[in-house]
Amino acid sequence: KQWYQRRVAITAGGFPSGEFEVVSGALSATFDSIPAGANVSHAVVLNPLTSGMHNFVPAVVKYRNPTGDELVTFSSFLDNNPILSTTEYNRKHSPHLADWLIFVGLCTPVLLIPFLMWHSSHSKYESLAAKAKKA
Repeated sequence: KQWYQRRVAITAGGFPSGEFEVVSGALSATFDSIPAGANVSHAVVLNPLTSGMHNFVPAVVKYRNPTGDELVTFSSFLDNNPILSTTEYNRKHSPHLADWLIFVGLCTPVLLIPFLMWHSSHSKYESLAAKAKKA
């Protein structure tokens, strides 16, 4: 006998309309039946309207087993998660090219001047050693 779940309802909570905008999908879905071993997917894409810490509560999944009992389970619990504003995100994840250019510009003289001094001295002593070898 094939086992299956009937009247499966998923309800995602914890996304207040003042803080999130649904871009695609829906916060709830129902499936007439899900056979044993089968997978179903439900996705919703949200656009956050505010930044800061958000407590994401798990989705509630209600279904009836083959004996007719209604069971309730929950999706994964995400706890508190930060949502960054666009400015904060760009500051945190930008390549900082201007900062690196300034860093290279400041490091170049510190490394180049001692190298040029060594190279000049080295060249002078190499030429003296070459003259001494010829003589």
